[in-house]
Amino acid sequence: GSNTDPATFESSVGRTLGLRRTFWSHSQVSSAIQTAAADVAKGRLPWISFSLPYSWSDMAIGKGDAWARDIATRLTTVNGPVWVAFHHEPEKDGVESQWVAVQRRLSPIVRSIAPNVAYTIILTGWHELYDPNYNLEMMWPGDGLIDAVGFDVYLSYGLVKNGTRITKFTDLDTAYFKPLGEWAAKHKVAWGLAETGLTDEASEVDPTWMPDIVTAMKARGGSAWTYFNTKLNSEGSWVITTTNKTRQFSEALKGTARIP
Repeated sequence: GSNTDPATFESSVGRTLGLRRTFWSHSQVSSAIQTAAADVAKGRLPWISFSLPYSWSDMAIGKGDAWARDIATRLTTVNGPVWVAFHHEPEKDGVESQWVAVQRRLSPIVRSIAPNVAYTIILTGWHELYDPNYNLEMMWPGDGLIDAVGFDVYLSYGLVKNGTRITKFTDLDTAYFKPLGEWAAKHKVAWGLAETGLTDEASEVDPTWMPDIVTAMKARGGSAWTYFNTKLNSEGSWVITTTNKTRQFSEALKGTARIP
């Protein structure tokens, strides 16, 4: 669903989520804060993404400063830690240097007001590593401004794109976790998966994929792992409905970190 209560899903996997990512428009601040507070009360770390109220160029020169200050001030009322991101997956949405400028402007505002909030950015990962028009450095606002970087990396095996079924079973550890972990270590920033998923078909081919990639990611220094468990904006059968995927997620969830 759309930012819906995960309690029923948690019952099916036998444990409360350690981390929960939700998505909000720029006008849904009140709902986002309420949901973050409810998540913290349940022991979940909220990772919330907002769209922006103005263009990147306007945001970069301060038009959205008051909006950002209001969010930061409201987030201080949440009785626990919160991760926040503004305009996730910016690749090809505009002039990327302007998006970087937005992050450079908003980070000091949020971090100075809300000590309980981690300021994050969320990238696709694929573009930065495998698209010649991008790289990690061009999307980096600068050391000391970002508390954590999320990457949205999926296993595409079984996905049909442009009429062609993908049959390559990518090893995310070598293809993504190793270079991303090394880059994050160089910049002394936390990192993790802000979205991931596998098709129902892929889950049958590798019935331990979820717990295995959590282990692999943590071994590379990763701090967060979130699964895109929704049909909304889904191009593949990511949603967890089968017994196999429910078991996999349950295994992945065991032993994960909890907020105090």
